[in-house]
Amino acid sequence: MDIASLQYCMTEVQREHFEQQGYLVVPDVLDAVMLDRLLEASDRVDRFERSRSGLDAQAMMSKFRTIVEDDVFLELLDWPQTLPLVWDILGWNVQHYISHLIYYPPEPQSTDPNPGGWHQDGGRPVPEMERPQPRLSLKIAFWLSDISQLDNGGIRIIPGSHKWDRPPDLSSPRDDVLQLQVPAGTAVLFDRRMWHARGHNSSAITRKVLFLGYSYRWLRGLDYNVMPDEILEKCDPIRRQLLGDGVDVKGWWQPTDTDVPLKTWLVEHKGADYVERIGQKQWEREKWGQVID
Repeated sequence: MDIASLQYCMTEVQREHFEQQGYLVVPDVLDAVMLDRLLEASDRVDRFERSRSGLDAQAMMSKFRTIVEDDVFLELLDWPQTLPLVWDILGWNVQHYISHLIYYPPEPQSTDPNPGGWHQDGGRPVPEMERPQPRLSLKIAFWLSDISQLDNGGIRIIPGSHKWDRPPDLSSPRDDVLQLQVPAGTAVLFDRRMWHARGHNSSAITRKVLFLGYSYRWLRGLDYNVMPDEILEKCDPIRRQLLGDGVDVKGWWQPTDTDVPLKTWLVEHKGADYVERIGQKQWEREKWGQVID
């Protein structure tokens, strides 16, 4: 992994914003070359999925398990400007658990003042876990198209809602809803507990976004049970960890250093104290005075 990624570790300002608001906008994550490569691969996936499923040009295309469709998607797993933010939030015992490509063509202007689609990510943990729920995962939205105008249909969020114990009242318009407006090449990180929905795309362009999700390694992947060998064989040890690989069945619950090469790499380049700090959630203990046995 590129040592230059260390310059993108989370600042205290970023940490405070993510902890309090539940999301973080990171501009200029994808340069023009990488954006073009991602668009070329994503457009190919879109064409194939539309042909395979019989979707017309105006239908939304939603493709899970995108990570295996092209090597350029694998490069995003440890992208220098985003992975450091992931390990600073979740720690070193992390994996990729979902990849989701969405192409949302324009639709007629909606007359609904409060369009639906609001949800929290997480599947069954959402109704089955006690409140308040812990942070189990986060997602990164890599924006492949411009959503800088409201009619581009950017993601709508309720900042701070990742800390709520009860669903928000969505029966009428709310004044705390924020629709993100960012240019292509921007990454948006968000806590899976935050209430969010897509905006309405009534513009002249297709809304294109790739979501990569990261979770703790002791959770099952949503995209896969076991990643195919032909994918793992083309990856270095850290990418293999991120793709759910391990050396021992107990390693997902009680990892050794061999199971988590990201930890070893961070010890070498950032030091053992830093690794202990992010691995034990000492950020939160220092901030909130929590006692964790």
